[in-house]
Amino acid sequence: MTPIARTLPESARRGAEGGRPVRVLVVDDSSVFRTGMARAVQACDGMELLGEAEGGEAALLAIGELEPDLVILDLRMPDLDAVGVLRALRARDAAPSCRVLVISASLDDDVEAELRAAGADGILSKSLTRAAICDAGLRLVAQ
Repeated sequence: MTPIARTLPESARRGAEGGRPVRVLVVDDSSVFRTGMARAVQACDGMELLGEAEGGEAALLAIGELEPDLVILDLRMPDLDAVGVLRALRARDAAPSCRVLVISASLDDDVEAELRAAGADGILSKSLTRAAICDAGLRLVAQ
């Protein structure tokens, strides 16, 4: 997925359904990145922060409890990585309807292919601004 412009059409900014903000769960084992991303979501017009999780296992529980529209999910985490989370979500009897945007400090073609096969809706580099990641998430949910 290529970097996305910071401006969005008004239709994408409105949120998930009928003007409701896009409900977001941020998952990252780095408390510094997770906190910064959570603040960016809170500052983003059209998004609402539902919660944060520090690992893959906690993410699976939070997705089931909070029912987010969008999960911003770190690729590499010590307990369960993004591929494991995606596979576990798709294996559920009733797979959640949330979109999953995977972020990582390091990406290559093989990793991207594995993430797509596991069910990632989008893949971005952590080197993008947090605002750009939020905008990409809004676009993803608006599709």
